[in-house]
Amino acid sequence: MGVVGGQQQFDHDHKRIGFVGPEGVGKTTVATLAADRLTERTAVEITGEAAGFFDQPQVSTMDSGTLGISWAILDYDAGVDVLATAADALDTAFVVATPETLDQVAPYETVADRHALDTFLVVNRFEEDDRDRLGAFDGLELAEYLYENEIIETAMSAGEIPTLNGWTIETILLEALQSERLPVREAKAALDSGRRSVVNVEIESVASGIGIVRSFRRNGYGADFFRCNCRCHEGHVIARTGTFDT
Repeated sequence: MGVVGGQQQFDHDHKRIGFVGPEGVGKTTVATLAADRLTERTAVEITGEAAGFFDQPQVSTMDSGTLGISWAILDYDAGVDVLATAADALDTAFVVATPETLDQVAPYETVADRHALDTFLVVNRFEEDDRDRLGAFDGLELAEYLYENEIIETAMSAGEIPTLNGWTIETILLEALQSERLPVREAKAALDSGRRSVVNVEIESVASGIGIVRSFRRNGYGADFFRCNCRCHEGHVIARTGTFDT
């Protein structure tokens, strides 16, 4: 890590995130929402059907934002075989399912385990009546669920990127970076000692999150704030180490 022009510079990291799942579950919708959020933060490469929703100028993967991370969002075709082929090239995978297709998730988990690939579940078209069914699900760890929303479906059908009002997709990004949460002091100690290169801290409020981001940055770490949909806190701070490449 170093300082150039008053800004910290980090070795950039490139994360490849794959979206897979059964046919007709809204996989491309979830991939599009995640990619749209990422484009507000850093450089993003998008492939698959989701790419059609974006104008993608030539970007450098060195445009890696405050965390020094650029991203590739890969929206794969439906089916388990796709994950088996792509797994070794991915950092994280998200299996998109609906409450009605949760029984089709297990084969994806089997493939992910075989390749030691970090893989999480995203449930699309969720309704409150589905809460018990989701609670009884014994499989992949849940990263996020998205409510049934006619506005989202209408936008996608029109070739437009949907807008999420009162809900965020950023939890998906958190799981891709670091799923385990640590208190602030433990997180800083883990970075200082080299036990962790990336840490995730739950934040009670946006105001406290901004303060913690500044604290990590003062100590020489890349850091940024991410919102979440939890009722008990407002977001997370992700911080990471990095070495300046001269």
